[in-house]
Amino acid sequence: MSQDDSVLVRDFQKAWSRVATGSNDQVDAVMSALLSSTGARAVGWWRRVGEELELLSFQAVADMPKEAQVGFMAATGRVAMSRVELGCVRAAAELRPVVAREDAAQRGLTGSASWLARFGAGQSLALPILRDGLAVGVLAIATADVFDETSTTWRTMAAIVEELSC
Repeated sequence: MSQDDSVLVRDFQKAWSRVATGSNDQVDAVMSALLSSTGARAVGWWRRVGEELELLSFQAVADMPKEAQVGFMAATGRVAMSRVELGCVRAAAELRPVVAREDAAQRGLTGSASWLARFGAGQSLALPILRDGLAVGVLAIATADVFDETSTTWRTMAAIVEELSC
């Protein structure tokens, strides 16, 4: 892991611990740093509240249409755990990483596929934040490029989520 990734992981841990105490003041800053360091089109962070995911932060590139940003935040601000057509929900429900692509209709991720098109992204990755075998949150990223488990982007996301899962 690079020194920049180590700093990012540490900053996410600090922000997550503040969320647990009711303060979201650092969340947007670490999400902006993640967006910038990965070159992503968008990043989202949810926490689980009962049988819903609650959006903590959504950050997008400056050239993303405002209607896409506002629409996404409205659609995913509070999402029922039954909405498994969205990658963030499926990751939390199935306790595993979920990849969506624009062809996601074939994978049952039609909700994510439609947002990818609006974001100008080719792929998203949603990773559950786990504690005691339960999803307590989800961190997701949407990128223009397709990537896999061996890529820097995936490894960065996995390192953040691993630290948040402790």
